[in-house]
Amino acid sequence: MSIQECPESPMLEDEEGEEGRGVERESDRDSAVDSTLSSEISDGGRTAEKEEGIRVCLPGEKCGQMYNRSETSDHSTHSSASLNEGQFEDYGEGEDGDYTPSSPYLGSSVSSSAGQTPRKMRHAGDQMDGFCSQCCKRVSLLNDLENRLKNLKTNRQLLNNSNLSSNNGSTEDLFNDSIDSCEIDITEKVSYLDKKVTELENEILMNGDVKSKLKQENIQLVHRIHELEEQLKDQETRAEDMMEEELRRHREAYSRLEKDKNTQIELLTNRVYQLEDENGEMAINMNRLKAQTGKLDVERQRMTDKLEDTSLRLKDEMDLYKKMMDKLRQNRNEFQRERDTMQELIEDLRRELEHLQIYKLEADRMGHGRRASISLSEYSTRTRESELEQEVKRLKQENQKLREQNEDLNGQLLSLSLHEAKNLFATQTKAQSLAMEIDHASRDQLMEALKEQEEINFRLRQYMDKIILSILDHNPSILEIKN
Repeated sequence: MSIQECPESPMLEDEEGEEGRGVERESDRDSAVDSTLSSEISDGGRTAEKEEGIRVCLPGEKCGQMYNRSETSDHSTHSSASLNEGQFEDYGEGEDGDYTPSSPYLGSSVSSSAGQTPRKMRHAGDQMDGFCSQCCKRVSLLNDLENRLKNLKTNRQLLNNSNLSSNNGSTEDLFNDSIDSCEIDITEKVSYLDKKVTELENEILMNGDVKSKLKQENIQLVHRIHELEEQLKDQETRAEDMMEEELRRHREAYSRLEKDKNTQIELLTNRVYQLEDENGEMAINMNRLKAQTGKLDVERQRMTDKLEDTSLRLKDEMDLYKKMMDKLRQNRNEFQRERDTMQELIEDLRRELEHLQIYKLEADRMGHGRRASISLSEYSTRTRESELEQEVKRLKQENQKLREQNEDLNGQLLSLSLHEAKNLFATQTKAQSLAMEIDHASRDQLMEALKEQEEINFRLRQYMDKIILSILDHNPSILEIKN
């Protein structure tokens, strides 16, 4: 912020018409300047820094000295004001957003006016520049009027001196009248200008007060800015510490994640290798199972043909078995009937033998007189006994034959049962269940087929156990080994 130097005004011409028009223009300018100054002072009075170097050239003072003093004061004021303004603008520009109350690093301690004051000061500085330029114009007008007044006085003295030597009284009177009228106008102008100078001095004093207030506010703001800078530095150090801590924690978490990822990758790689090995083994097993499936298909076809032949043979054997069972049942019935008949006959012979023994004992008691009759009856009894013995032998032989036939029938029945079991084991299990399931079977299906085969074997064992128990119950001699 610097006070602009007032340009030197040129000397006015001596013509009265031009001076009158110049005075009118100056008065108009003064009224415009007064209105502008009054409006700027009512807006806040922040323009006191611009007024230190202004000095008014009063009558009798040299204008050059005034300009020299104003220039020296301007330089001193410019140096101090430029330093303050440099601090103002450095703290105000670019950092308004950082010192507002909404900033997270300052909190509620910083008021809203602290963030907005540099902007207001810059706005006040702009107004102060305009005010200073107007003051310079006004001072230049005052200096011009002072020079004109001096010129008029010198002209008046020259005219007075020339009028003393002149003999033309009418011309002197006319000129004196014009000079008197000019003096009256000049006196009015001078009084008006004195009044304006007084007003300007009062305004300068007021602006000095405003300037002192602004300096105090500036000092307070500078202290506040320093405090805020310290707070900002503390916040920055804390933020850097927090950032370093966060970075350290993130690095540790990242290293842990990298270790976990590498471990998982190793596990998955090993699993992939293992699955590839299993896949190769499964491919080998699949080729082997396909070859076995082809062989089993051929075997199945052969077994299917054999099954058809065996089914026909089994049907014939079953018919024969039924016939033999019927015949065995009939033989058993006949044997039972003959056995019952022989049992009854044996009982009759036993009773008859007992009667004969009793009769023989009684005959021995009765004496020899009766021996002839006894010998005859004894002969008939012996004959009857021999016949009965022969009949018993014959029945025993027939019983032996029936037993042998029964054993043969039981052997045939056992052989038929074993043959049927072998057919079930050889044909049905291989041809129907295993061979049909191996065509499009997987590993699980093969395991299920194996379990089913084990169940079939278990049932066959149970069936064989039942047959053996049945043989042991009815005729255990069948299971004896004969040479």
